[in-house]
Amino acid sequence: MRIGFIGLGAMGLPMARHLVDAGHQVTVASRSRGPIDEAIRFGAHDGKNPLGTVAASEVTILCVPNSPDVISVLDEALPALEPGKIVVDTSTIDPEVERTQHARVETTGAHHLEAPLSGGTAGAQKGQLTLMVGGDPDVLEAARPALEPFAGLIVHVGGPGMGQVVKLCNNLIYAAQMLATAEATVMAQKSGVDLSKLHQVLTHATGDCVAVRTRLPAPGVIPESPASNDWKPGFMTDLMAKDLDLAIGYAARQRTPLLTAGVVRQILSAASEAGYGREDFSALAKILQALAGV
Repeated sequence: MRIGFIGLGAMGLPMARHLVDAGHQVTVASRSRGPIDEAIRFGAHDGKNPLGTVAASEVTILCVPNSPDVISVLDEALPALEPGKIVVDTSTIDPEVERTQHARVETTGAHHLEAPLSGGTAGAQKGQLTLMVGGDPDVLEAARPALEPFAGLIVHVGGPGMGQVVKLCNNLIYAAQMLATAEATVMAQKSGVDLSKLHQVLTHATGDCVAVRTRLPAPGVIPESPASNDWKPGFMTDLMAKDLDLAIGYAARQRTPLLTAGVVRQILSAASEAGYGREDFSALAKILQALAGV
């Protein structure tokens, strides 16, 4: 299949590599030259820009940071869209913005899906991402060969915008997990608890969760955790903050209560202000450590 890929960041570059490894003809575009050159080295082709990438492709995958980026890419690419082409947006953006982009793409005769991702950079590198797909299920079946090489699970969750809603729900839970994990870790640190023993208990008790298993924020406890690797991001603080802003805004429009999100968002803001914005979002624990004098 001829596949376009726009956005070769920490997630996008390994996703594109999986597509090349699966035997697809992959054409790429990105803001920075470095990732494009790396993609060319592993077998992709340079689309020059979004317009050229979409023109060369049957299915084009977007993986960019935010709503304005998605709109900008589609502004440029729209003239290359036509019946038979499919756009799959794997970015995490506002559900209403996504619905608007869906309608824009459909006016050309092309089709649109959203498929926001969960699994972080580790999941992208392993080809084990979870995709939450919104749009027409028949379009998903047509696009499935372009998604399976980097997916561990693909779930059709509903019509346009619903993939984004499910992604925001997922990240609300994950952010709350991370704050609770950080609070518990700091309390244990200040009390002199052996953190490896804490981790052993938590992973076999009712406190077990993904944040505990992958991001307990203390160096040396989990070898592959961000805390043990100079806070290298699997998911950056600034990106989690962006996703919480989306969730808080969407919940306000839906008139549904969000209680923990506001608290986590303030801690993330403090982490960004302290210079941790491009570190993994588990670095919010450093704010709690400072407050506790740990």
